[in-house]
Amino acid sequence: MTRVSELSVEADLGNLKKVRSFISETGKSLGANDDSVGDMCLVVDEAVTNVILHGYDGRQGTVQVIVESEDGALVITIRDQAKAFNPDEVEAPHLEESLIERDYGGMGVFLINKLTDAAEFRQLPGGGNELRLVKKGVIDAL
Repeated sequence: MTRVSELSVEADLGNLKKVRSFISETGKSLGANDDSVGDMCLVVDEAVTNVILHGYDGRQGTVQVIVESEDGALVITIRDQAKAFNPDEVEAPHLEESLIERDYGGMGVFLINKLTDAAEFRQLPGGGNELRLVKKGVIDAL
């Protein structure tokens, strides 16, 4: 059985705390373990920050976050109407360099791929983007 909760916020960095709280509270209410909820809070925070800063690039817009359970997995979908994003165009971080040598940022897609079991990026028909994040085997059957 899938249980779904949704949140829609203005694309503003001031709303990140609200998004993190929503992920945390909803994930825990679905029965996800604390480590998995923490991982998902981090990747959603990173993804939404990138939508706000790079996708909307100062323009107004909204970000929709959907949390659901699906066959023991915690699934979070992020939708926006920002400019198109292609993760294949993002340069991999230079992890061999020290933190001092490395450029600031550039860890978003890397973290998303490391901390989730699946990350599906797609451009929406009519404009905008959707990112579906899956963390498997973290929710016990209720």
